[in-house]
Amino acid sequence: MTRFARRSLTLAVAMSAVSAGALASAASAATISVGAPCLRYLPGLAGQGWVPVTGSGFTPNTDPSVNSVELNWSSGDLAGFTPLAPDGSFQRNALTPADFISSDAGRTKAYTLTATDRQTGGTVSTPATFVRAGAEVRPQRLRRNLRRKVRWSIYGPPTGTMLYAHWTFKGRRLATRKLGRAAGPCGIVHKRAPFLPARPRNGTWRVYVTRGRKYSRRRTFFRMDLSVFRTF
Repeated sequence: MTRFARRSLTLAVAMSAVSAGALASAASAATISVGAPCLRYLPGLAGQGWVPVTGSGFTPNTDPSVNSVELNWSSGDLAGFTPLAPDGSFQRNALTPADFISSDAGRTKAYTLTATDRQTGGTVSTPATFVRAGAEVRPQRLRRNLRRKVRWSIYGPPTGTMLYAHWTFKGRRLATRKLGRAAGPCGIVHKRAPFLPARPRNGTWRVYVTRGRKYSRRRTFFRMDLSVFRTF
């Protein structure tokens, strides 16, 4: 091998190393994020793509008709596939983690969402937290003293919203109590308040959780039904 050939070979190897480094740098620059610090889940969203996910820094100039990125939850559930824009970015509404659809998963749960660039095999991840929006009371059954204080819990209203509960019977509001302000990214309130802060009447009571003190069904986030009956 001539001296010139050795120099050419050395130069070619050096150029290849630089190119590989550039590709690795481009892959590591990919990022993804979800649309909110805490994602509000309702039962009607099961099986639908509703979780907003954006990504950038993936392989540019891929075929827009091909799903170039695969999205998966840390639970092992598929979140979806998406093509890429010419600049290597995407916007996609992903599926809910399948295990969170069951109420056994609890009210809140944290996951990791991973995006895989199917062109390069590179991956990038981001955390995601879900809250099951709704209201509950514990304990749910009382044998006596219905005015006893129990734990009311509200999940999912917009953070910072002041919440009130209104006890109604046959369409008439008979009591109102302040629950507190929805706190944290998931908008959670826990409050000890009477199970039934009014004279007991046999039948179905409806408890409306509203934004602000004014009782209005248009301002209602959630409704709970309480059954009151006499036992002998």
